[in-house]
Amino acid sequence: MKITVLFFGVARELVGERQLALELPAASKAGDLRRLLAERFPGLDSDLAYALAINEKFSGDDRQLQQDDVAAVLPPVSGG
Repeated sequence: MKITVLFFGVARELVGERQLALELPAASKAGDLRRLLAERFPGLDSDLAYALAINEKFSGDDRQLQQDDVAAVLPPVSGG
């Protein structure tokens, strides 16, 4: 299945892209996407505790992905 992944903040800097189209196996879950991203982009591993939103809703790793989903990688934000 094909999904679109959007990157924000430091995740965008690590990946070097604002968005990517990825092909995943049909039964993939959000956790599978996290593992794939960590393999392709070492900065997106467990050291960057980012939130993952699927179709504009925060999602856990057990969320089933569907064809044409849009995933957003949202790194932690700091400020004052």
